[in-house]
Amino acid sequence: MLLADRLDIPDGTAALLFDLDGVLLDSLSCDYEIVSELLCEELSSVGEVPRSVIRENFPYAVPDFWRRISDACALGLTPEAISRCAEKHESRRRVAAMAPHRGIPEIMAAARDQGIRLGVVSNNPHEEIRKILAGAGLVTDVIVGNDEPGLRKKPAPDTYREAAACLGLQPSVCVAVEDSLLGAEAASTAGCYTVAVATGANSFRELSQSRHASRCYTRFARCYISLGRAGVTSKKLSSPNEFVSHMIEHVAWRLGCSIDLSWTNDDWHGLGSALGREVRKLPLRREAASTIGMIDDGSAEIHVTATSPGGAVLTSSRQVDLEWFLDSRAEQLSDGRPLVEVLKGLGTGGDLGFSIVVASFEDPHHTWEGVFRGVGIALDKMFNEQPAAPAAPSEEGTEPLKTEPLKTEPLSLQRTVERGWTVQRVSEWQASLERRTAESVVGVGVRFGAPSVRCTINVADSIDVTGIADLLVEFAQGAALQLDVTYEAIRLSSSHVVAEDIGMTLGRALRYVAVERMDKFGIHGAGSNIRDPGEGIDQPIRVGVSMEGRKFWKYVPMLQDYGDFRKNFLVGHTLANGLYSEDLDDFIDGFAGGLESSVVMHIDSNTDPVTGWPMLFRGLGEAVAGLLAVNPHRLSLAPGVKATLA
Repeated sequence: MLLADRLDIPDGTAALLFDLDGVLLDSLSCDYEIVSELLCEELSSVGEVPRSVIRENFPYAVPDFWRRISDACALGLTPEAISRCAEKHESRRRVAAMAPHRGIPEIMAAARDQGIRLGVVSNNPHEEIRKILAGAGLVTDVIVGNDEPGLRKKPAPDTYREAAACLGLQPSVCVAVEDSLLGAEAASTAGCYTVAVATGANSFRELSQSRHASRCYTRFARCYISLGRAGVTSKKLSSPNEFVSHMIEHVAWRLGCSIDLSWTNDDWHGLGSALGREVRKLPLRREAASTIGMIDDGSAEIHVTATSPGGAVLTSSRQVDLEWFLDSRAEQLSDGRPLVEVLKGLGTGGDLGFSIVVASFEDPHHTWEGVFRGVGIALDKMFNEQPAAPAAPSEEGTEPLKTEPLKTEPLSLQRTVERGWTVQRVSEWQASLERRTAESVVGVGVRFGAPSVRCTINVADSIDVTGIADLLVEFAQGAALQLDVTYEAIRLSSSHVVAEDIGMTLGRALRYVAVERMDKFGIHGAGSNIRDPGEGIDQPIRVGVSMEGRKFWKYVPMLQDYGDFRKNFLVGHTLANGLYSEDLDDFIDGFAGGLESSVVMHIDSNTDPVTGWPMLFRGLGEAVAGLLAVNPHRLSLAPGVKATLA
């Protein structure tokens, strides 16, 4: 049951029992001023008492409050002085104008409309409570103070049990609202459903980690979330946890939406459900989608279908202990289970079924970012029209693609070309460049068009790397590109240097094209070759690429130990065309560096290297095609992780 769009309570609730100070009224602010005034009167030379000390002792009865702050700050107040301060404190509270916290009058009115009884349970004397409530214009059905005969003070449960009894109710049908760990313990021990709100004695973090709090709020404001088309950099996100906000941001960003989020409690399933309902307001264009979500050492495979009821199921590769991952801290979250609730809520609220395979896990926050990025990319495929790239100008495809030295044209991208690199031509459709070192000269040309490869390699007779042309054909087919590659060894050469240098130069050429395309019509900036559910295509190797502005590459054996994978696929194998498997690893290394991107490869255990490496290169090309695909929502945003945080 949602009261005034602010407080969610269990169905069947018969009474709301509020603490007074810090819950109904902003008496904490009042106490800050009163303490300062009284200490000046008692101890004219005393320094300011830290607000943290006042807040920490705020839940206690006024005489106990003064004893505790005197001890905490070594004020040396005598029992007589403490008694005087307590008496003056209570007197000044009675005449102070303490306003109700925002949302409290609306919640109380909504409760009355629903026939829910109201009570106050406070560590103040009964008569003091009555006068303070009257001054604030608040009316309740019952008041229980700390001076009721035979009742122990909070954190004992007595006062809450007494309030329920006065209303003729069992504590189990009462909701208690508290601002302190002290009060939450009293209410929970009494048997009440306990709501904690961080407007008084304790912080949200402290309250939300307490076993006595059933639900925790930062304040009683309306919760809302809306997605729009004002641009992905238009975003306002407020939730009790910055990391949760950041994960929601990833979904909106990859979905191409602006977002306005204000969420005040730790009902993470409810937050996900609200997001899911917003997503389903968008036109559904496909019934299913899959992708790889990734950032650096974290990756996951995401499969989504439009289904009711929706939900989310998480499994993992052989490389991940799923329970350990879920139990691991993720920045401001003590564990990942709130994020699981967000995903489950997103599924139920949006009638979407998520199947998520957590593939790699080194840093928890990277893996969670990979999961939520992937969710956003998959939803983008389902709910957004995928535009075709504008047609290339006729002059872009008329002259032969070549890498021999040409007159360098002015670059539209504002960056210095590094020493050793000569950029010959760059546009959103093609790039030609050369990399010259003391050992070799590498030239690469790339252009959108009917896939083709011209590869000329001049190295020592003892080195056989001509077979790299076969794998470049696979890459070109996957990426729908024309490639022209030349390599000439000047002094020394080795097969791994050839592979790495070609990979690096190819990656750099594609990066230049990516920047130009981003500036002209926007691109995804990330892509994968994974097939959507229902396509029925066996994919022993799935590849993902994401432009992060830095190099990273990782192989993820999904069904076997990494040591076995290295022996069975990565090291010591020779392909039919004479290439060495470890040299192809160097190609991927160089490619990731040239593109300044992360490359992740998910590989099943039944993949042999002779057939697997061509699959991998084809998959890499398909992932690059996705990375370069048009996305107008990202127009003029630089590729890279920093852009995602704009």
